[in-house]
Amino acid sequence: MEIVDILESIRDDESVRVVVIKGAGTSFCSGDDLRNMGCFSPLEEGFKIPHHKVIHMIREIQKPFIALLHGYCLGAGFELALACDFRLGAEDLKIGDHRTSRAIGIFSGASWLLPRLIGFARATDIIFTGRHLDAKEALEIGLLNRIYSVKDFNGKSREFIEKIARMPTKCLGYNKSMLNYSLENNLFKSLQNEFKLFNENSMTNDYEEGIKSFYERRDPVFEGR
Repeated sequence: MEIVDILESIRDDESVRVVVIKGAGTSFCSGDDLRNMGCFSPLEEGFKIPHHKVIHMIREIQKPFIALLHGYCLGAGFELALACDFRLGAEDLKIGDHRTSRAIGIFSGASWLLPRLIGFARATDIIFTGRHLDAKEALEIGLLNRIYSVKDFNGKSREFIEKIARMPTKCLGYNKSMLNYSLENNLFKSLQNEFKLFNENSMTNDYEEGIKSFYERRDPVFEGR
């Protein structure tokens, strides 16, 4: 099943509380296969880059996306990680975008996502130089949310994932939509959007459970509904 099909299948599936993206081998993603670059021609009519829909869906789907990053995270994999809501890194991580050094432009969202995460000047430095950041620097500039030792990476990441999975999923989704909306709109429009989505969230079962558990002085048990 293609990743687009997977994302479509979980979009409205209330049993899916969190989406985790990780690499299958020794790295998250070592970048694009440069051997295939020659077959693309931006002059072709209807030319589309396959990654675009995936990046858009990750930002659009109202569920938390977590990228688990180890080894190398470069090129298109770097842009995939940028689209996620959380990026957890192992201490052996090398992350960045090396394509400029081969005269290949960024093409899957880094120009929009990266400056909004770490600021324009830092984004320019990473894209222009093509340098690889280690996990410590990536955390310091806000590119990563957490870093863990290689030994503890799987266990600590699972703890974080389970914590997010226990959160009120629909509320997280509404908050994600609000944050996305705020990047393109002014304060007045954002306030209107917040009010609209606040009302929608107040109709969920988890909202009722959150209020009820507060008055009963107990921890809430959310179901993602």
